[in-house]
Amino acid sequence: MRLLATACRPQYDPGMSDRKTRITVTVDPAMAAYAERLVKAGRADSVSAVVNEALGAARRRDHRARELFAEAAERADRAKVARMLAHVEAQAARLPASHR
Repeated sequence: MRLLATACRPQYDPGMSDRKTRITVTVDPAMAAYAERLVKAGRADSVSAVVNEALGAARRRDHRARELFAEAAERADRAKVARMLAHVEAQAARLPASHR
């Protein structure tokens, strides 16, 4: 499996630049096989490229979610939010200490 470097002579993706950081990860066998299939099918340059793209996609999703949250927060009725928070805090204050 290309995910693991050989003990004697590590093999590196020729497309990797010196600016990248080398890390060691453990993935589920099915995910490793999937990454290998993408490479064999020519849909990715390397397993490293598959992982890098997956992390990039997750980062883009997280960034977009933060943008959407910020946009929603800008549209929020601050007085209504304050009333709702006060209501939640009043309910929490009535809970037994062991549940707070």
